[in-house]
Amino acid sequence: MNKIIVLTFTSLLCLFANVTSTFSQDSFIISGNPYAPPVVWEEQRNLSGVAPELVKEIFSDLGIGFSTRVISDWQKVQDKARSGEIDLIVSAYKNDKRTEYLNFSAPYLPQPTVIVVEKGKEFKFSSWDSLKGKKGVTGIGESYGQEFDDFIKNNLDVDYYQLERSFNQLNLGKADYLIIDLYTALIYARLLNGEDQITILDPPVTIQDFHLAVQKDSALNGRLEEINSKLEEKLKNGEIAELFMKQFDRWKMMIERQSKYLSKYAGERTADQQAYLEKQDIMARDRITGLIVDREGLPSAAQ
Repeated sequence: MNKIIVLTFTSLLCLFANVTSTFSQDSFIISGNPYAPPVVWEEQRNLSGVAPELVKEIFSDLGIGFSTRVISDWQKVQDKARSGEIDLIVSAYKNDKRTEYLNFSAPYLPQPTVIVVEKGKEFKFSSWDSLKGKKGVTGIGESYGQEFDDFIKNNLDVDYYQLERSFNQLNLGKADYLIIDLYTALIYARLLNGEDQITILDPPVTIQDFHLAVQKDSALNGRLEEINSKLEEKLKNGEIAELFMKQFDRWKMMIERQSKYLSKYAGERTADQQAYLEKQDIMARDRITGLIVDREGLPSAAQ
């Protein structure tokens, strides 16, 4: 895999990842994973993406005051929620460990978890057992549903790193595969011609839903029923699907703007390369739209 791709991805994340906190006189503190575009990411010392925008809309409708706290990595976000420093995590999968200190909203966005490998190093992936005997990496603090988490712990050799280091381990040949959420994988693959450097294996490892997650001791739990009602309303009328595609396209535009500064290949795309990228964009949009709109027809996951 081209090392420029990984180094550029790292540089871009660092550009958007200054650790800071934004406080106001509002009642509740929200936070989220700063490295999970387009669902949530850190941008100019604030949180952007589908989940923060969704919370902003719902809280505005319900008259709930809040402030945003940006934290350096996903594991620390969870640690601070556990300690009560955060009232709400804007997007999280549900697992046994998290239910000890979080109450979860209704699900609002499905996302498959996928296996990513270097181009040319594909292997047959038909079940979780296909990963046995191979070296895997994933992001620190990540969970992929209780069942697959348990399978990783009991059967697989997987190391947890900061996201950029996980990519680097794959790039250096120190890992056979990367476990990553599909939406983040598609964003990464789109980065600076990266589609021709990796392969996303089918089928997905698992499919989980994002939830809003409220710290169990927070007074915000008293508003959770109202929040769920708003979520269901937005799901039914298609607002969340529309918001997702808007944020997905926005992140890609940011990548395009940054690429001319971060890549030595900027401005050197041939007509064939540009056509290839446009085709990949269409395929990514179709894949995501199918997942969001047809919630009853989600693809089968490996197990």
